[in-house]
Amino acid sequence: MSSKVLDKISKGKVWKFFGGIKPQEMKNTSNCVIEKLKIPSLITIPVENHLGPDGEILVNVGDYVKGGQPLTVASGRLVPAHASTSGTISAISKNILPHPSGFSGLTISIKPDGLDEHEPYDPIPDWKSKDNAELLARIKNYGVEGLGGASFQTEAKLQSALKEAKDGCNVLIINGCECEPAITCDDRIMQEQASDIALGIKILKKILTPKITIVAIEDNKPKAIQAMETACKDIATIRVIPTVYPSGAARNLIKIITGIEVPYNVHTSECGIVVNNVGTVLSVKESIVDGKPVTERVITVAGANFKKQGNVRVKLGTSVRFILNNFVLNPEYQQRVILGGPIMGFTLPVIDVPITKAANCILAPSSKELPKLKVATNCIRCGRCARVCPSRLVPYQMYNQSVAHNHAAAQKCGIKDCTLCGACAYVCPSYIPLTSQFRYEKAVEKHIAEAEYRNAHTKERMELKKQRLLAEEQERAKKKEAALKRMQEQKAREAAMTPEELALYRQKALEEAKAKAKARKEALLKGESANSNDADKSEQLEVLKIKKREQRAIDLVKREGQAENPLVVARLEKEAKEKALLAEREAQKDNLPYNLRIQSGVREDKLEITPFKIPVELNKEPQLVGLVPDDRLQNPEGKKVIASVLQSAQEQKVVNNKLPDVLKKKTLRAKR
Repeated sequence: MSSKVLDKISKGKVWKFFGGIKPQEMKNTSNCVIEKLKIPSLITIPVENHLGPDGEILVNVGDYVKGGQPLTVASGRLVPAHASTSGTISAISKNILPHPSGFSGLTISIKPDGLDEHEPYDPIPDWKSKDNAELLARIKNYGVEGLGGASFQTEAKLQSALKEAKDGCNVLIINGCECEPAITCDDRIMQEQASDIALGIKILKKILTPKITIVAIEDNKPKAIQAMETACKDIATIRVIPTVYPSGAARNLIKIITGIEVPYNVHTSECGIVVNNVGTVLSVKESIVDGKPVTERVITVAGANFKKQGNVRVKLGTSVRFILNNFVLNPEYQQRVILGGPIMGFTLPVIDVPITKAANCILAPSSKELPKLKVATNCIRCGRCARVCPSRLVPYQMYNQSVAHNHAAAQKCGIKDCTLCGACAYVCPSYIPLTSQFRYEKAVEKHIAEAEYRNAHTKERMELKKQRLLAEEQERAKKKEAALKRMQEQKAREAAMTPEELALYRQKALEEAKAKAKARKEALLKGESANSNDADKSEQLEVLKIKKREQRAIDLVKREGQAENPLVVARLEKEAKEKALLAEREAQKDNLPYNLRIQSGVREDKLEITPFKIPVELNKEPQLVGLVPDDRLQNPEGKKVIASVLQSAQEQKVVNNKLPDVLKKKTLRAKR
C-alpha cells in the first residue's frame, strides 16, 4: 500500500461503496444493559466444525466435564470446542442444527449439574514479552473465532496476514458497524466493555504491527462512539461512518475506510488489511489476559411479541426454546422465530436448536413489525436489484439461471461473489425470494464441487492401485525366479550328500524355519519388524489397521453408552453361558456309545417333567355358567298412573297456537 493512500486514510477520508440500502433501524434494545442468562437444563454443542477430517472427540458418554474443558482435538486450521459449563456427557449423537434446511449434525450433549465449575484459568500476564507463535497458539487452542457471523478462525486470519501479505499488515480495522437492523449486542459491548476491547486491540497490534489501526463505528451509535474514544485514546483512531446497509461486510468496510476494492478471489488479509469484529477482539483479550476459552457470547433478543427485550450473555449450546421461555414469548398465529437479523437472518424450522458462535440475534417479530412475505410475481426487469448490489452483480440473471438448474451459467454470473446480504430481495417490487434462492444455489454448487473432488480423488486412487498391482506382480515374478534358482541349487547340493547328511540338513533347516516364524509372529504382535522385508512391513501394517479398527469399535460402543449398560452386560453373559453349555454337551457326545451319540443330537440328555396340580376345594357351591337369569322381559311391570301435575303440555293437550276471539277476523259467514 502506497504512502499516499496511507496519508488519506490517516487524515480521515471516507469513501463510498457501490449500492447499499437504508432500511428501518429498529434499534430498540440499544439502551438495554447486558444480562446474564441462567444455566439451562441441557447444553448441546455442535462439533462437526471443530473436528475436520482427522479430528478426535476427547470425551465419552458418562464423563464429567467442567466449563472450559476441551471436547475435541481439531485438525488443520479448525479450533477445538469447549464445554460451556460443568456437567455429565449425556449423549454424543446427531441433532438438528441452526440452518435454514434443518439438517442434522454431530453434537455433544451435556447435562449441567448447576454448579458451573470451570477449569483453572491460565492467564498470560506478561503477554507483551511473548512471541507471536505462543500468542497465536493460545488464540487457536482457546476457540477464538469470528463472532460477527462468519465464524472464520481468527488465528488463521492473523497467520495469513503475517505470512502471505507482501508488506505485512498495513491496516487493522476493528468492525463496530453492526449495520443489520434490530441487532445491538456489539453496541452494548462497546458501551460496557470498551477498556477490555482496547486491551484486545493492543494484543492484535503486538502480533500484526500494523501501520494504521482504525475502529469503524456507524453514526447511529453515539454512546458507543464516546466510550470507545475514551478507552482507545493513543491506541486506535475512531472513524465514524454513515449508516448504510451493508457497511459492516468486510469488503464494503475496507472500501469505506481505504478506498480499495478487494477482489473476491483473494482473502482480505492477503492484501495486508485485517478486519476483526469487536466481539472477536474481546474474546482475544479474554483468552490471553484472562486465560478463559470462548464458552459464551452476547446476543440480542428482540421482537414485538416478547414481553421483554434486551441483550443477554448466553452459554454456547443453549437451546433457542430456553431463551424464548426466559423472555416470555407471546406467540401469534404462525409465529416466526428468526435467527439473525431481519435481512440476513433465516426463519428456524424448529426452535430446539443450540446457540453457536455465529448467532447474534433472536428475532420474534409480529406481522405488523415485519410483514410476512407476499406471493412472488414475475420479474419486470426494473433493475433495482442490480443498482443496490454491493458486489456489482446482476441478481435477476443469477436467479433465472439458478431456477433453471444451469449451475455452470450461474457461476459465470458470479454467484460465488454473492455475500447473501439480502439488499436485492429487500428492494424487489415483485417480492421474488432472491436471497433464499442464492443460498440454495450455493449449497448445491458446494455439493457438486465435493462430488467432483471425490471423483477426481477416486480416479487418482485407481491409477495408484494399478501401478501398485503392476509393481507387486513384477516383484512376485522376481521372487518366483529367485525361488526357482534356490531350489535348483538346493537340489544340486542334496544330490551330492549322503543319506545321513541329507537327514541332518533337512532337520536343521526345519528348526531354523520354525524359529524364524516364531520370532516373526512375536514381532508382529508387538508392533515391531523382525526383518526389513516389504512383505513383513505390509503384514505389520495390516495388523496395526486391525488393532485400530478394534479400538475404534470399542470407543464407539463406549461413546454410545452401551459398554456399561446393565441390560447389555446381562444379555452378553447369558449368551456366553449358553455357548459354554453347548460346547460342553458337544464334548460329552464323544464319551457316549454310538447309538446314544446319534440320538443326543436330536434330544436333550435329561428329560424333566414337572406335574401341574389343580387344587380342589370341597363343600363349595358350583357357580352358574353364563348370564344371571332375568324374568323382567317375560313379565313386564304394569303402567304407573302419573298425576296430571307432572304431565307435560303435550300430554295435557294444551293448544298453544289458539288465538283469542278478539283477534279473529270476522268473515262474511260470521256476519250473516
